[in-house]
Amino acid sequence: MDGEGYKIVFAGGGTGGHLYPGLVVAAALRDELGDAADITFIGAQRGIEQRLVPQAGYPLVSLRVAGIKGRGALAKLGAAFAAARALLRCFFWMRRHRPDLVVGVGGYASGPAVLAATWTGVKTMVLEQNHFPGATNRWLAPRVDAVCVPSEDARKRLDGIGTVTGNPVRAEFFETAPPSPAARPSLLVFGGSRGAHSINRAMSALVPELARFDPAPRVVHQCGEADAETVRDAARAYPRDLYEVQVFLDDMPARLAAADLVVCRAGASTLAELTAAGRPAVLVPYPHAADDHQRHNAESLARVGAARVVTDAELDDGRLVGVLEELLGNPEAIRRMGECAKRIGKP
Repeated sequence: MDGEGYKIVFAGGGTGGHLYPGLVVAAALRDELGDAADITFIGAQRGIEQRLVPQAGYPLVSLRVAGIKGRGALAKLGAAFAAARALLRCFFWMRRHRPDLVVGVGGYASGPAVLAATWTGVKTMVLEQNHFPGATNRWLAPRVDAVCVPSEDARKRLDGIGTVTGNPVRAEFFETAPPSPAARPSLLVFGGSRGAHSINRAMSALVPELARFDPAPRVVHQCGEADAETVRDAARAYPRDLYEVQVFLDDMPARLAAADLVVCRAGASTLAELTAAGRPAVLVPYPHAADDHQRHNAESLARVGAARVVTDAELDDGRLVGVLEELLGNPEAIRRMGECAKRIGKP
């Protein structure tokens, strides 16, 4: 170290699932080291980090990077050139700033920054959030100095590389008590920081059926910006004041604390928060996630009785409303699922 503090870089983001673990670890380092922690984030120009990192008080270096999965040939070529430019920029940035440690948290900006750090002799670490590691981290694992993984399954898929640490989660999630008994169950629906179009569409379609439940559940639905008006229009058919529509939720610990049941995607950070809070869930894995990792994540919770899984394809065939009716009408089943979730939550 140079005597002026610890220069630590967190690289990645794009979505809350990648970014939030980095923010949690950064906050813990800042609490532990105080002013000696000189923390910088490197992220994508269009990622959620553009709002959340400055909000948390950290400087942000932005890269023009994008994914290639599911895109056309020209778009893939453009993304490859952008990644090469990002790698070159990160290389010179590392040479100039000489951080003590670069931590990759996943997302499009993570690979160029971590690889550039290895080329310049900077210590490197990868935080893998998924039980089924993605291709980038599988490639990086033998090339970095340390790897943190959420489970023994993830470590095995990295050929035994890594330390099982669980996923970084804010302390508030572990302090969540079971919801107080109420005459009306509470349902929390969310689809990640940008919302989930297929979940939004399915929930909008089944509003009339939910309204016929006895009693109709109180619903909080985080839908993202793109579908906000459509979801609000559908919610007008629901009993007054019982369907709350939000574009983004900044207070997730409090929202989970008030929820009896959750409907959401199966990103690794989301599942870590659910299990920390001990909340049962109906999980709808994102079908286009890299290496189908959300399906693997969801099945890991379903196997221990903490969740039910509804595929994206099943959203339109009535299965979701059937599962919701079954669970919301059986508080004891929800309680048991919550206990199973809490049992595997790792602080």
